[in-house]
Amino acid sequence: MITFGDLVTKVLQRLALVEGLDAQIYAEPRIQLAIQHKFDLIFREYWIPEYMTYQEPHTLDGVNGFITTDMAELIKDWRDLHSVFHEGSDKPMPIAPMSARHTSISYPSICPAGRNSAKLFKVLPPTTTGTVFVTYRTKPDDFEEDSDEIYVDTQLLILGTCWDVLEGDGTNPGDSDKFKMLFQDALSQYNRNQFNIPLDTISSTRSTVNRWT
Repeated sequence: MITFGDLVTKVLQRLALVEGLDAQIYAEPRIQLAIQHKFDLIFREYWIPEYMTYQEPHTLDGVNGFITTDMAELIKDWRDLHSVFHEGSDKPMPIAPMSARHTSISYPSICPAGRNSAKLFKVLPPTTTGTVFVTYRTKPDDFEEDSDEIYVDTQLLILGTCWDVLEGDGTNPGDSDKFKMLFQDALSQYNRNQFNIPLDTISSTRSTVNRWT
């Protein structure tokens, strides 16, 4: 974790070593925009645990297919919805095909709630009752205060921001290419760390443990 203010300072320190860019006078507003841009891209690409909520229970209204909770401040975009489980199944509900009429769908599924941002998704058939367990991520508001916390790999953001600023400045293509390569290397490492997590080989529906003592 790093604060927005500290991240800006670290980027300024890296850019101060680059010739051809008056980082101290001109860079800070551009750096703030570049940090936000890089954060937004990374946030959309990865399911970052610090921004995730896992299998949160919500009650269905049993009439319109909506949950009774207002999700407007929790899930701000359909792309931030990871999965929805019904209490009666150990598999996530599929997305209903757009080519099928909702009245003809008889198996539990979900679809976007359109402009109903308070609910975001709808369960079909709409008369489905019970509890659903929702996994999602919450995108923070755009960073403004120095104290705003950022839960993305620090080096990834520093290198990506430096690349963006140098690419836009255009006065030092050599350093721009250098930071591009460093960012791509950091991104490759980040990908390896994301996908090389040891997994339990025991099925979640089966356990060899029958007592804890």
